[in-house]
Amino acid sequence: MDNPLSYLNYSKFMQDAIIAALNTKAFPNPKVAAVLTDNNGNIKSTGVHHGPGTNHAEMDLISKTTIEKDDILYVTLEPCFHSDTSPSCALELLNTSIQNIVIGDLDVDPRTNGKSIELFKNKGLNIQFEYNANNLINPHYVNQKINESTNTLIGKIASSQNDYIYNDQSDDKYISNNISLALTHILRASVDGIAIGKNTLLIDNPKLDVRQINIKNSNPTKIVFWGSDPNIETHLSKNSDFFFITSFNHQADNVISLLDENFEVNKLLKMLNINSLLIEGGNYLHKYFTANAIYDKFYWFKSMNDITSGIKFSDEVINSLQKNYKLINKFPLKDNHLTTYTYI
Repeated sequence: MDNPLSYLNYSKFMQDAIIAALNTKAFPNPKVAAVLTDNNGNIKSTGVHHGPGTNHAEMDLISKTTIEKDDILYVTLEPCFHSDTSPSCALELLNTSIQNIVIGDLDVDPRTNGKSIELFKNKGLNIQFEYNANNLINPHYVNQKINESTNTLIGKIASSQNDYIYNDQSDDKYISNNISLALTHILRASVDGIAIGKNTLLIDNPKLDVRQINIKNSNPTKIVFWGSDPNIETHLSKNSDFFFITSFNHQADNVISLLDENFEVNKLLKMLNINSLLIEGGNYLHKYFTANAIYDKFYWFKSMNDITSGIKFSDEVINSLQKNYKLINKFPLKDNHLTTYTYI
């Protein structure tokens, strides 16, 4: 299968940088990676940021290789303009022979925020962009820098062309194709936690792990919004790595009783040390989150095939997406397509 990131219009080397970044654990700093190629399209070196107190990705790369004038640097986030525990990556790059830099996203950190790009252009460097690389890798980064008390919530659904999200005429639980599935695993690797509803657990029994892509040791916290159903014992033992969010108390360590009229998702996420949550549930969860205009982003994967019987995607959710959210991009994924939204 082709690299699924190619369908989001990333070049081969930005794809490599994105995967390298997703394989790091840098929080509270952003996951960042840099890939250096020669003028023949060969990778000379890859640099990553391993977290606070360590070299930034560009400095990691510079320490391992010699940069030539014809090389191209791909970096997932604008090189930092400021100096703190690491020197200014922008100034350090200007001390090399680099002339060509491809940047994934503007750094919204006010200490940088376009200053490095302006500096590079003033020095005559060739700067190009492959937008949304950092936003994909670090979905919480903007809220972290601009809205410090806000968690980041991302919705995801897969449906048929005629908007069914479950096919009761097939044993295959997957509606979308392998590209859509692989992109879903990339989304999982980018967040701290994944949530589903009770029906999704009972119908699909998902693992909610990260596979199908070259990303290791990514273990988002798994959450199921269980509700009030007292028939929970068997599922607790079968899914001991899940946190069950209920409206009743239980002695099990992985049951959290929070669901009542005063439920606050931020309270739950703070309790579980989650900053970014991917919600893969069905209609119940998506109704709640879209109605409350909570989602920062929404990913809708859609197959070209029709389903004749099963569960349809809620008109209430679809209407909320159309009314309260802005369509950002539409990506063809062979016989699927992906539509992305953000809250207006």
